[in-house]
This record gives sequence, structure tokens and C-alpha cells, in this order.
Amino acid sequence: MLIGIAARRGAVLLATLGLGTLLGCGSATEAPESAEPGMSPAGDMRNSEAELYVASARLWRPMSVSVCWENPGAGDATQRQWVRDAVARTWEARSGIRLNGWGTCAAGAMGIRINISDVGPHAKGLGNTLNGVAAGVVLNFTFNNWGQSCQNRRQYCIEALAVHEFGHVLGYAHEQNRQDTPGSCTEPPQGSNGDLTIGPWDLSSVMNYCNPQWNGDGNLSATDQQGVQQTYGVPWVSMGGNLTSAPTVAARGTNRLDVFARGADNQLWQRYWDGAWSTWGSLGGISLSSAPVAVSRDAVTIDVFALASDNTIQRKSWTGTAWTSWSSLGGNFTSGPTVASWGSNRMDLFVRGPDNKLWQSYWTGSVWSPWGALDGTLASEPAAVSWGANRIDVFARGTDNSIIQKYWNGTTWSGWSSLGGSFVSSPTVASRGATLLDVFARSADNSLWINTWNGASWSGWTWLGGELASAPGAVSKASGHLDVFYTAAGGEVRQASYRNGW
Repeated sequence: MLIGIAARRGAVLLATLGLGTLLGCGSATEAPESAEPGMSPAGDMRNSEAELYVASARLWRPMSVSVCWENPGAGDATQRQWVRDAVARTWEARSGIRLNGWGTCAAGAMGIRINISDVGPHAKGLGNTLNGVAAGVVLNFTFNNWGQSCQNRRQYCIEALAVHEFGHVLGYAHEQNRQDTPGSCTEPPQGSNGDLTIGPWDLSSVMNYCNPQWNGDGNLSATDQQGVQQTYGVPWVSMGGNLTSAPTVAARGTNRLDVFARGADNQLWQRYWDGAWSTWGSLGGISLSSAPVAVSRDAVTIDVFALASDNTIQRKSWTGTAWTSWSSLGGNFTSGPTVASWGSNRMDLFVRGPDNKLWQSYWTGSVWSPWGALDGTLASEPAAVSWGANRIDVFARGTDNSIIQKYWNGTTWSGWSSLGGSFVSSPTVASRGATLLDVFARSADNSLWINTWNGASWSGWTWLGGELASAPGAVSKASGHLDVFYTAAGGEVRQASYRNGW
């Protein structure tokens, strides 16, 4: 189901996901090995009311969707929780879609409206065409009239059917409709075709009638997971908060993350992870005029920098036992700073000056150098990282809204070069190891993009989804690990984690 995101994103996000067959769209959803006499396992599903044509307009944007029950009963709370849990551990756990509510439908409720009825489970459409549709999704909890063999395995059937039907909710058609369906799959196409296939035909998908495991046993295949990420982005977790700036993050080893952002009071706020997340807490002090930036240069210390209201750069440090007061590093700047460190006695601080050039001040263990101008014409705050001694990579948004790069190789600065793209925020950058770089930025549709340097070449920009209201922040706390953060429109910070895969 994999496709090139950059070529697919934009106004044409169409999703005939190569997601495999699923038996249960308004039909007898019996497992193949226990189908009722005289009935094909998929036979009744051919009466499904679901439309099977998938177009970009049917994917949910924004990616927060309300779900409600039209006729919940006092005796079916357990079954309703099975449905919610099954969807959460599959589609939600593997993507950026967020399904909210799950209470009783109010009059005229929009979103996904689920009706409980002893008929073949089905969806009346695909994706956002179900928005506010009465009985848009129908699920069976009793199996007295339909699918009677499910009575002895009720939870299994309810969960597997829910996963399939919510595939339709997200906008995915049946796999056997694809033109590359092999002759070994004898289930006929159902409904209209989509206009985008994601990767090769997938026998194991939960959307494939030819899947030998009925409804995929309610589990997404590997390509299901890749496909839902390519249409709804990587999964994000809310960290709460009421923040007004982009977040920044520092890693003090593999078991410590410290996230900082400016609060609604313009003060510095912090939340940290040491195996479990703390609550947000204010560090007080001066009024910040920019997002903060942070770096950890050893296993103990943290240094935080920000632009103050007088346009100077201010520093606050954690010594291992206490926070220092804010102290001024001077200057007269027009953006927030960024910082990189290649060792315990080295920090390099960068900022955009009033001339829109890149400016630098560095610390060698005891004193800060004077501020000095480098070059360039920056349209955003810079971002910087060091992946080894005497190496610094600096990025910024250029005047054409592309991301531009400049690096120090230990003896000289390179010129600026472009990574392309079109963005509305400053970038952020993290390094997972020597010669490795991951650059992130926010596009005009408020989604996150990544471009990876593998030591020899850039990957090109890839869409990661999200609903950003700020520039991103990122860090690598171990080889193969990335933690990415952004502030959403409501002021909450959200996190996505990469562990050799999202």
C-alpha cells in the first residue's frame, strides 16, 4: 500500500488502500471455517450499502471525528466498549485519526452515528460522506437473526466487524476492486473503484474479502498500517497544556526528556519524562517574546534560551540541583534563537538579526564569544544540531519558503543550499547519529513534513500529518529514536515517537 507521499499529498488524497478483504459489510460475516450451510462467507456482504469509490474529499479533515451511538442499551455497554477498544488499538493507534465522544447521539448530531441492529453490519458510505448520516454505520451485537455462529464468539465477531466497518468510515474501499487483484481472488468487485492504489494488492488486509483470516481477525496488516499513516499521518498523543509557542525538547540520555514552551502568561513552562510524564509546571521569570530552545550538553545540565521583550537573548540553566535565574546574552534580534552542542564545554547559539542574516555566539566552557554575523537571508528562526565534534548543521526557512541549510565542517562554513519544499514555519532538526539528520517543518495546510539525510543524500520531503499550530520541535535520545512535538490550535502539545518506525 505504500505510495510516494509528496506526489500524493495536496488536494488529491485518494485512498483505495491496498487493505485486504473483510467479510462483514452488511452480510453474513461467518469465518470461512464455520460458515453457515449454503452460505459463502462473504455472500451476504454483497448487499452492503457502503459506497466503494474513494476520493480525497472523503478523507476526514480535520482528523478529529465525533462518534456517537443512536440506540445504546443498558445491557450493551460491554459490547460498545469492545467496539471502541478495537478501533483504538487498530486505526487510531497506527495513525493521526482521533475518534472522540462515543456517547449517545444528540438530536442532529454530526460525525459518525452508529446504530445497533441484528442485521448485517454495514456502512452507508465512505469517509466524510457519513458525516451526520442517520445509522451511517450499523453494527450487530446479538447475532440472533444474522451471523448466528457469532453467538459463541461474540467479542471476536464484534471487534473484527468494527475494525472493518471503521475502515469504510475512514474512506477505504474493498481490496478486490483493484485492477491488480490476482485471479486467485475470486470475490467479485463491489461498488465503484477508487482512483488511487497504495502499494501492491494485499491479501492480508482487513478490507479484503479474499483474506483467509475472516476480517483479518480484526488486526491490521502491515500494509494497512502503512496505508492509514499515508492518509491520516503518524499517531500523535496529547500532552495537554495551554501553551502559546512551539515546544522545544532536550534529551539527557535515553531515559529523560524535558519539554519546554511559552505559556499563556508568557512564562517558561516545562514537562519532563523520566519513565513517566510529569505535569506541566511554570518556571517563572521573565516575559518571553519567542518560543524557547533547549539543549542538554551532558547527562546533568540543561540550557534554555529565548528572546526577551527587549530583543535580547536570555539564558536559564539547570545545574543538576537547581534552576539559575535568567541572564542576558545581549544582542538585538528579530527571532527566537536555536542552540547546538557537541560536548559539555561547547554550545553554539544562532539567531536571525535585524538584517535577516544568521548571527552566532558560542560558549567554550567559560565565556561567550561576541555576537557575529554570518550570512544568508532568513525568513524564520534558525534550527541547529551537532552530530559530532566540530560539526554543526543550521537550517532556516528561506525567502522562497523553502528550507535552506548551512554547515560548519570544523574549519569553514559552507554556503547556503536549498532542501526545497514550501513551508510556513521555521524548521527543526534532530540527529539520530553521526552523519544522520531529520529535518521537520510545517506546511500551509498545518501538517508536518520530514526530510532525512542518510549520510549520502536527502530522502525528499515526506508527509507525516498532524494538525500543527506551531513550528515543530524534535530530539533523538537514542540511536533509531525520534520524539517530535508540536502545539495544536487549542494550546495542547502533541507528541509522536519514532522507534525505527512510527
